[in-house]
Amino acid sequence: MGKNQENRGKRRAPKPPDHSIFTDFRQSKFMAIPIFIVIAALIAVPAASNWVPQSSVTVPTISPAPTLVVPEPSIAPSALPIPTLTFATFNIAKPNNTSVPAWKKRREAIGRTINESNSDVIGLQEATARRVVGEGGKGMTHWQDVQAMAKAGGYVSTNPEVNACSSGSCIHSAHILFKADKVKQVDLPGEIPSAGQGRLTDIVDGLKYAKKREFSWAYLEGLNGTGSFLAISVHLNNEKNARGKKDRELVGKAITAWAEKLNKSSGMEGVPMILMGDFNSYDNREPKGMLYELAADGWLDSFEAPTNEFKFFGDAYTTSYTKGNRSGWPKRPITSSDPVRIDYIMYRGEFLHADAYQVALRLNDDGTFDNNYRGSDHMMVQSIIRFDSPAAP
Repeated sequence: MGKNQENRGKRRAPKPPDHSIFTDFRQSKFMAIPIFIVIAALIAVPAASNWVPQSSVTVPTISPAPTLVVPEPSIAPSALPIPTLTFATFNIAKPNNTSVPAWKKRREAIGRTINESNSDVIGLQEATARRVVGEGGKGMTHWQDVQAMAKAGGYVSTNPEVNACSSGSCIHSAHILFKADKVKQVDLPGEIPSAGQGRLTDIVDGLKYAKKREFSWAYLEGLNGTGSFLAISVHLNNEKNARGKKDRELVGKAITAWAEKLNKSSGMEGVPMILMGDFNSYDNREPKGMLYELAADGWLDSFEAPTNEFKFFGDAYTTSYTKGNRSGWPKRPITSSDPVRIDYIMYRGEFLHADAYQVALRLNDDGTFDNNYRGSDHMMVQSIIRFDSPAAP
């Protein structure tokens, strides 16, 4: 994408209209506008001079999250309620990421964002096996710390009965959390695994950069009657050269066939599928890349949901901070009329529909980020997915 396109329209976007479909984040005491203002993932660059720690305590402990409710979206009436689930994808930034503050300064913001989002299923990226000082000041892995914090919001992790990641090897790890009072992991008959984790080389051969990247999958079911579905969390390589683009294209071309083969071998043929992840891809970077391949295989982008504040008044918040066009750990969102998105929630299934899309962002009244909810160089993307049935009108 050209320099002019990256930098045009740097003014702050107008205040969006109020949409009540998402009520996950309470309104800031500083703001009269909705807590969620739609942006997509932020890629920060080194320097964290603007960071303000949330407290003077070196390793804070996450307090229990309040009870928050996401109401069902407004859809055509039917004889029975049509079930929906709120999906999210969130790259939380690995502990050794030099583009963001140290983990001990931002871990609480990550936990708060997860727990107060009230998402039903969350695909995480960069939840790693690196050692950190975590919950309660104890030594543990980064991923274990995230799980410990997420318990306050009622989240549990999928049980990866198949695990191709050795200890310490999955530094860009992808995982899945789900809200235990809303979703369950499916029990498959016999010794058939219902969840797993592996490297992208398990999906396709011939990778160079992406061979060190991971993905997780699980068969889940909403307790509200969604039926079973396959959830996948994936993290692609970020190299911008031709070889890096080729890796993303190869994964995009192969992942559908891999998922269908998994479904068939698991006795789950034909189940709907949700793909959450940091693709490090967008159309302007590679028009015939991963997104093109996914669309060709029938995947739909939840960004196209009818409720999407991202499109308000033709302006939007930018989604990318790179060494080429930004500097430092930004104090505030920067607007652009053609923003870049690299974090996605895609879905595939005849009776799936995206009702709403937005990104978790909380601001102070002067337009700067609220650091109590800013723990990564990415923002949490959310989408409400409706599970229609063949009998539904």
